[in-house]
Amino acid sequence: MTAANDDFSIREKRRPSSVQQSAQQIVLFWDWIARGDFSYLLIIGVWFLVSVPPAIFHGYHYVEGLTVTIAQSALDDGNWLTPHLYNLRWIERPTLLSWVIAAMSFPFGHVTPFIARLPIILSLLTGAFLIWRALRSVASPGAAMFGALAFLACPVVMRYYVTSVADLPLAVTLFGAFLLWWSAFVTGRISVSRWIGIACLLATAALMKGPQPVAYFALGLLTFVLLTSTWWQIPGLALAGGLAILPTALWYVHVFAPGDQSEWLRYTRLSSDGIAQPHPIANTVNFFFECFPAALLAGALFMTRANSGKKTVPQNFVLALSCYAFACTLIILFWPAEINPRYILPMVLPLCVLAGIAYDALPDGWAPLVASGIGIVVGLLGYAATHSAADVLLTPAYNHSKIAGAQIAKLVRSAPAPIYRTNSSSGLNELPYAPYRVSTITPAAISMIAKPAWIVVPTADAPAMIARANGRIKSRLVLDKSILLRSE
Repeated sequence: MTAANDDFSIREKRRPSSVQQSAQQIVLFWDWIARGDFSYLLIIGVWFLVSVPPAIFHGYHYVEGLTVTIAQSALDDGNWLTPHLYNLRWIERPTLLSWVIAAMSFPFGHVTPFIARLPIILSLLTGAFLIWRALRSVASPGAAMFGALAFLACPVVMRYYVTSVADLPLAVTLFGAFLLWWSAFVTGRISVSRWIGIACLLATAALMKGPQPVAYFALGLLTFVLLTSTWWQIPGLALAGGLAILPTALWYVHVFAPGDQSEWLRYTRLSSDGIAQPHPIANTVNFFFECFPAALLAGALFMTRANSGKKTVPQNFVLALSCYAFACTLIILFWPAEINPRYILPMVLPLCVLAGIAYDALPDGWAPLVASGIGIVVGLLGYAATHSAADVLLTPAYNHSKIAGAQIAKLVRSAPAPIYRTNSSSGLNELPYAPYRVSTITPAAISMIAKPAWIVVPTADAPAMIARANGRIKSRLVLDKSILLRSE
């Protein structure tokens, strides 16, 4: 009788709890959806729903006006290699994204919001499929779909769905270079032509924001070489690095003028003016939630030291992904400057691949965590889809710049006069909507310009200017952090 009771007790302990059973049902349902041939169509559908409507309807926000103004200045004045913000020389970094947008807009003569965002939303789709493709050959269909959709659901990615800045295309390009390297490394031989192909992708990435972000590939691969003693890769890596840096170096030589070095030091956070107290713990917490839910499953993969049950994950794949994702991120955590989460976008794609591997590799007892990850992905994408649908059915978010731009155009049409601004950020996202030439002048030059004139100035400067003008300058339109003035 005692033995029977003991046997019953063991069976009860082994029986999954109701929570585990529910979690397993969720995972099985996800696997069933992914098992068909339509999983890639589902990814395309989700991408289209969350990104295309905002790309059409959103007004410019964040620093999109910077990207658009450089592109428009290239069209208007022929300033292609040396970027300009209207008449203001701007040599902070190379601006490949703006050049691409200008080239796409050339037949129309003017940059539109959708064209400005088209490279971004295409990069978003490409990134999801790079993750899906990287997982499809080493993991289950459910894991591949989870990794791809987790990328679209990461908060830091959601923030840049339709933001015309170079960070997302840069991250996708660098990950493409990593996969190009890995597909050759796993065969045991990397040809010279493969290293040249990698160099082309790295050169493209460097022309987007300068050479610093390319460290994700360079430091990641060097760390991998060090840990695996695959020293035979060093010559190829040196070749790829040398070829990759050449176009960017030539750009710096082409645009250089005495004094530019101080601006480049400021941009690269190497200037003493930009030094700040590092906050590695706060950065770690921030980065974790910015990469949620991919970080959740990837973290569980490392904590449990799980292995792929199907043994389909190639040897050192997890190590290579980890080196690529974390070697440069670790430096960013401790960098003595203010850190923006978009700096770690290159980490997100390999993290999503690791999360997909974890989807398959985590033990059965971790099914509630996997199901939670699925639920979070669905919830975040549901929020993004609702937000996107609201742009079509209701007043779009981030619409203030579009409305203000139309108001500027209407005011200038009713009272034609030259348009000026007193710094590069005044009217940043509003002026690109007005189809008029804009000139940047110093505040001291306002008294010397021909009257009448329209002037966009920072909100803090406007009251003093109006007071000194004794009625000759009046406020006409309040913008975001700026005011449009009319000088008679």
